[in-house]
Amino acid sequence: MALVRCEKCGKPAGGNVKPPGYSNQPYIPVGHPSSGVVCGKPDCENDGLIWLRADEVQAYQRGQRVFEIPTRAAKIRVQ
Repeated sequence: MALVRCEKCGKPAGGNVKPPGYSNQPYIPVGHPSSGVVCGKPDCENDGLIWLRADEVQAYQRGQRVFEIPTRAAKIRVQ
């Protein structure tokens, strides 16, 4: 599932991140930087970018633009 991190916090790593991990580049949420998507790291409130897993990158390349985040409380749309 996609994760949200700001430019400063960068690519998700460690913890529960299992291979193949997340894309080497972030994807931009629709409306960025005024999208309302905020970094998911504790104590960070910077504008968020979207990091996709390998299978999600393939789906993005096929045209999918809406992705779930781990809590399934919301979904995010990328450009």
